[in-house]
Amino acid sequence: MADFADLLAGAQSGDELAFTAVFRSTQPIVLRYLSSLGAAGYAEDLAAETWVAALRNLRGFEGDEKAFRSWLLTIARARWVDWLRSSSRRPESPYDDVPETIASEDVHAAVEAVMTTEAAVALIASLPPDQAEVVSLRVIAGLDVSEVATVVGKTPNHVRVLAHRGLRRLAEMLPASRQELL
Repeated sequence: MADFADLLAGAQSGDELAFTAVFRSTQPIVLRYLSSLGAAGYAEDLAAETWVAALRNLRGFEGDEKAFRSWLLTIARARWVDWLRSSSRRPESPYDDVPETIASEDVHAAVEAVMTTEAAVALIASLPPDQAEVVSLRVIAGLDVSEVATVVGKTPNHVRVLAHRGLRRLAEMLPASRQELL
């Protein structure tokens, strides 16, 4: 498998396979981030809007993998803020219509992994919004403090404090929810 820089360069030049590889490596991070912000029911829609916006400017992007994730999550955050504004003006009532998909060979392991991930994201989402956002960017997306500060528009010291408080609160909540995660 090619390294991320090669894949990104290919995606920027229009290589569909390279773009697919870049998308598959970063889409789960975008979905988890948006879900942790409390947009779980709309995370896929917001992620799609994020990618549409990212594609408009993909050719002009410069940077490494971490910079790309930070750039993409900044776009995702902007889509989330737009969604919050619009949903407060005109609330929607979504319905569930899940398409059939082909199951992997180890259905039990796949379901267990999804349930554990969803429970962890839900636990993060139960934090105050600013803490949930910072913790998800630091832990789920793997961004460093300065990158998180850029994404959320706060100082690095504020990000450190929010991350510390959020992780401490999660540690307090974990014994009560450990059974749900297992």
